Amino acid sequence: MPRIPRVWPLLLTLMLAAATAWAADAPRPWPADAFLPVTEQRIALLPFDVQPAWQAYWEKTVARTKTLPVRDVGEHTPNKPMKGGPLGSSYSEGLRLDAPAAWYATEEARLIADRVVSWQTSMGGWTKSGKYSRNRQPADDHRDAWSAGTYDNDATIFELRYLVLVNAAAAESDGPRARAWRESFLRGLEYIFDSQYPNGGFPQVYPLIGWYHDAITYNDDAFIHIVELLRDIGGCGSEFAFVPADQAARARHAVELGLHCLLASQLKSPDGRLSVWGQQHDALTLQPCAARNFEPVAECSLESVELVKFLMSLPHPSPEVIAAIEGAMGWFERTTLHNFRWDRNDPAGTGLLPQAGAPDLWSRFYEIGTGKPIFSERDRMIHYDVSEMSFERRKGYNWFNTEPGTLFPLYARWKSTVLGGKN
Repeated sequence: MPRIPRVWPLLLTLMLAAATAWAADAPRPWPADAFLPVTEQRIALLPFDVQPAWQAYWEKTVARTKTLPVRDVGEHTPNKPMKGGPLGSSYSEGLRLDAPAAWYATEEARLIADRVVSWQTSMGGWTKSGKYSRNRQPADDHRDAWSAGTYDNDATIFELRYLVLVNAAAAESDGPRARAWRESFLRGLEYIFDSQYPNGGFPQVYPLIGWYHDAITYNDDAFIHIVELLRDIGGCGSEFAFVPADQAARARHAVELGLHCLLASQLKSPDGRLSVWGQQHDALTLQPCAARNFEPVAECSLESVELVKFLMSLPHPSPEVIAAIEGAMGWFERTTLHNFRWDRNDPAGTGLLPQAGAPDLWSRFYEIGTGKPIFSERDRMIHYDVSEMSFERRKGYNWFNTEPGTLFPLYARWKSTVLGGKN
C-alpha cells in the first residue's frame, strides 16, 4: 500500500474547510422580479429608436396567438420541496441524429421523417414531447405552454436537423415524400426567423406566452442549437442546397444578430471584468433572470461552456469576440474547484467529496457579485450549502459539473491558431 504523505490530511482538511465555508450565509428568497415577460408596456419604456421593431414583433406574436387555442401558461414546476425521486424532463422520442449515414436512407428513417412532418405545429415549430416511434394520436394534442412551438429540451432544432439528414439521403425517386420533408424544414426555418427578437435573442416558446418562457434561453443550449443550425444553413453546404438563396442570406444575418446578442448579454464582475452568462436573460434588458423554481438568477458555468465554444469556432474573431472569450476563460479559471468530486447520490452531506487528482469541478450557479456557489430549492429559496436542499432536488439537478474543463485545451489551441499565441 502506498504511503500517504503526512501533509495530505492537512490539505484535505483545508479543502473541506474551503468547501463548507460557502454555507456561512443564511438562505434567502428570490427577488420579486426574478423574471419578467415581454409586454407592450415594457416595450414602451425602451429607447425610441428600437421601439418600432419591438412593437412590430409584439403585434405579430399577438396576431399569431389569436389563431391558437388557449394555452395553459401556468408554472408546472412544483413550488415546495418534494419527497421521493426527482421528476424527469419531457423530451421528444425516436429521433436519431448520430446514426450511420446509410441508415437515413432506410424506410425506418423515412417513416420517422414523415411523422416529424405530421407533428409540426401550425406555427411551424415543434413541441418537446413528440413520439416519433409511432403515429400522432388525438391524445397528443396538448395545450400547454410549449404546444405551439418551442426550443426547450432540443425541440424544433433537432427535428429540423433530422429532416435534413433524411432528405440528404433520399433518392430523386422519393418525389412528393421528400418534398414534404423539405417544405416542412423551410416552414420551420421561417418559424426561427419569426421568433428571433430584434436584438438577436430567441425566446424559449413562440408565439410568446409570458412567464420565464419569454426570456432569451441559453439553458440546455437552446440558443446555441439555433445559431449553429443557422450558421450551417448560411454556409450553403450541400445538404442545404434546397434552401433558397434569400433564406440562406437571412440565416447568415440571423447569426450576426445572435452574435450581437451573445456579446451584449455577457455578464461582468464587480470590477468590470467580463465573466460568463446566465441560464436566461431578459428579452428587453438582456439582464440575467430566473426560470423554473429552482433556477435562480446567477452566473452559470454549464451553459456558458457551449457559448464559449461557439465564439472560439468563429474563423475571424473581432476584438469584441476575443475579449469575450478571454473574459469567460478568466472566470472559469477563478471559479475552479480542485481535488473534489461530486456524488449526487450521496445520501447525506454535500455530496462534495475530496479526491486528489479528480477532474476540476464547477458549481452550476454562482451568485452574481460574490462568486459564491448557490443552490435553489423548489420554493425559490437560495441556499449556499447544497446539503440544505431536499434529497429530491439535490439528486435531481446537476449542481456541479466538469464541462468547463473541456474548454482549456480548446482555448490553448485557439490562442495558438487564431491569435498566434498572443494573450
